[in-house]
Amino acid sequence: MVVRILRQAFILTYIFLTMCALVFTLSKKQVPHIKWPLITHFYAMMAPFQNYTTDNAEMMIYGQDRNGLWTKIEYSEYFPFGRGEYAIRIRMSSFRDKNAKYMEIARRILEAENAKGSGYTSVRMQWESWPKSQYDFYGNYTAEQVTKNVMAEYFAQ
Repeated sequence: MVVRILRQAFILTYIFLTMCALVFTLSKKQVPHIKWPLITHFYAMMAPFQNYTTDNAEMMIYGQDRNGLWTKIEYSEYFPFGRGEYAIRIRMSSFRDKNAKYMEIARRILEAENAKGSGYTSVRMQWESWPKSQYDFYGNYTAEQVTKNVMAEYFAQ
């Protein structure tokens, strides 16, 4: 009987501490009177929820022609991997000066596109974000809902 009570107490404590970690993960508020060292293990289990955002974001690449018209350049030719890996790699977390790297990428894309005969005068790389949709990654990607942040623009010499 004592073993059964201890087992149930252990399970209830485990569930309680997991809930404390979930409360902190979602609200960034600690449950009163519960010390942080007790929660650290359970907080680590909440990793999928720690960086949840309500927006989708992606680095878009555009080329500008001689008439000033911007055309989206498909990045898959230059970054031949899936959307998730592209999103991680293009953030370039390991570089301190990301602007210089983005300018280098824009220069190389401009040269490659013009070698194919595109005739772009400049290439722009910009982060675009928009509200998530329950149906599709690009479900709410509309001109009214997209926020654009230019990271680099390289002009032809």
